[in-house]
Amino acid sequence: MDFIERWLHISPDGGNGMSELMVMAAVILTVLTVAITAFRRHLPKKFFEYLEQFGKREDRDRYDN
Repeated sequence: MDFIERWLHISPDGGNGMSELMVMAAVILTVLTVAITAFRRHLPKKFFEYLEQFGKREDRDRYDN
C-alpha cells in the first residue's frame, strides 16, 4: 500500500503504510455512515413489522414443508 508515495511523491509515514490505511479507513467509515443514515428511518420499522408477522404465522403458511 504505497499509492500516496507513488502518486504524490511524498512519504508522510516513512513508508510503513499507515497513511494509506488511515485514508482507506476514513473512506470506509464515511460510506458506512452515509448508508446507515440513509436507511435509518426504514430499517427499524421493517424489522418490527417482520417480528409482528413472525409470531402470527401458522404452520400451514410455511413454504419448506
